Amino acid sequence: MDIDAASTITEAITAAAGAAGTAVGRQAWEALQAVARRTFRRGEPGAELTTVSEEPVDPADQQQVRELITTLIDRREQDPELAAELADWVGTQVFVVKIDQTSTVSNTVRDNAQVTKLVQGRDFGGSITL
Repeated sequence: MDIDAASTITEAITAAAGAAGTAVGRQAWEALQAVARRTFRRGEPGAELTTVSEEPVDPADQQQVRELITTLIDRREQDPELAAELADWVGTQVFVVKIDQTSTVSNTVRDNAQVTKLVQGRDFGGSITL
């Protein structure tokens, strides 16, 4: 097992569960649930996914979240499609819910600056087109 990948997946799923009360966090959680459902439907002969089913996992239920994490990490070892989907989910969804809220950014434009286009901010996800 790739411990770093398992740790990253665990951290990402835990962060998404913790942020599921927000609109953006809920979207990340629902995207993860879609990955889990596709895994369940795909199945493998002789393999049972006991914790991942058509029923959604409650992000507020720590036991359900732990079981989901364990199941997905174990399953990704034998399921390259799941491994790819989890990597994609971690790369695209978790940035939104894993922001360090304690950091600050200070942007200043001063003196005789003649700015026509300016982007200031802290955390950007995606592209910016001016």
